[in-house]
Amino acid sequence: MPTSVSIRFTHAALQAIAEDNDIDLLHIKGPTVDERLLAVVSAGDQLCGAPGTVARQSVDADVLVRPAHVDRLFEVMHRHGWTTAYHFADGSAFEHAATLTHPVLSPADVHRRFPGIGIDASTAFERLWAERHTVPIAGTPCPVPSLRAQRLLLIVHAARGGALDHSDIQRSWHFGTEEERAAVQQLADDLGAEVALAAGTGRLEEYHGMRGYELWKALSTNERSHVRIWVARVRSEATVVGALRTAIRLILPNPRRLHTTLGRRPTAREMARAYAQRARWGLGEVAQLVRSTSLGRRGRR
Repeated sequence: MPTSVSIRFTHAALQAIAEDNDIDLLHIKGPTVDERLLAVVSAGDQLCGAPGTVARQSVDADVLVRPAHVDRLFEVMHRHGWTTAYHFADGSAFEHAATLTHPVLSPADVHRRFPGIGIDASTAFERLWAERHTVPIAGTPCPVPSLRAQRLLLIVHAARGGALDHSDIQRSWHFGTEEERAAVQQLADDLGAEVALAAGTGRLEEYHGMRGYELWKALSTNERSHVRIWVARVRSEATVVGALRTAIRLILPNPRRLHTTLGRRPTAREMARAYAQRARWGLGEVAQLVRSTSLGRRGRR
């Protein structure tokens, strides 16, 4: 089965599960994106001789779930043959998505929040849910975010990956009208996503000094120093407890990912070796950061 077809069936299957179990979820990215935000090919490039849109390429099905319904969704998915490959804490530093796999369908990325949105995840979901509409995917009506919400999510997603020249940003922001950009900005302000949006649209310096500025500058410019990203990620946390938890989690090795790499549960010796490797890596990164900072200060004298 082609991946693009399998992903559509995955979206449809997840929607069927959601409806049968009173679970609210929004289908995002991939085949759910509005046609007005897709690339267009000219008539000369089409075999049929007519202009058309280019389908997005994905490797999994992405859904954003009402946070209060996440545990229920996992329970039901497991009953239907899904296996959790990576938990929230095993993924990015944002701990925003878990990956589940199925013997027949494509993998599913279950999001409990969307990186870049700063307000409470439940409040943010309710805000996006209020503007939803449905689109048919594999013959199944699936709730998706509004057009302006899709624009925002695509821009922020591209910025997080350091792809500031991505066509998603071009079509979602630069090719939009003044009214469309204002609508996206208003939604970003409501969701606490204004810094992330600014990072993706070339206006980040307007938010210099705000919480999240350092992090989104590092992410959107493809910062290579893990230590710089680590520092920026810790400083972006709203609470001391959150900052400490993030600081520790980003330093420690991830047992589940090590399990995946080895194909089995790591032994105590292998975990100890992983801790030692992380420690050496951290010391090396810090030393490099100190050297670069010292050289930079000397150059300004």
